[in-house]
Amino acid sequence: MRVILLVLAALAFLGGIGIFSAAESAIHEIEAFMLFLIAAVLLSGAVVAEQVMLMRKKLEVFLSKLDVG
Repeated sequence: MRVILLVLAALAFLGGIGIFSAAESAIHEIEAFMLFLIAAVLLSGAVVAEQVMLMRKKLEVFLSKLDVG
């Protein structure tokens, strides 16, 4: 899931750069900035998913230590 989000974020960012560099009017610039925003949201989602995964692993280790008896 994290990898998919990172790949999509990179593609959206690169698409935004491509559209922005070839922008001929304001609508093209708006489209490029919307792709930048999409990339930011996807990147944030990837970071949140990574942190949830790390916290889950830490919680599993902590709970396994509690089950000593």
